[in-house]
Amino acid sequence: MKKVVTINLNGRAYQVEEAGYEALQEYLNRAEKTLAKNPDKKEIIADIEQAIADKCAGEQKTGKDVVSTESVQTVLEKIGPVHGGPADDKEPE
Repeated sequence: MKKVVTINLNGRAYQVEEAGYEALQEYLNRAEKTLAKNPDKKEIIADIEQAIADKCAGEQKTGKDVVSTESVQTVLEKIGPVHGGPADDKEPE
């Protein structure tokens, strides 16, 4: 038996396995830190949440109500890391 958490991603409700929820929370926290000085941070985070929601919907199998931890990992791999922090603005040496 696995614990399930209900989350809201950009206005859409999903039931996600607890470990998947923790992975999503960690990913979004890292994104917020990366974008901390970006004036468009709120819009970018909303876009990221929308992309995650769209991909989670695609990962759900017919007849399944819960997004698995494996599906969350697949979604986050497809989206990739968030860039846009102050270090990204510097030219490579």
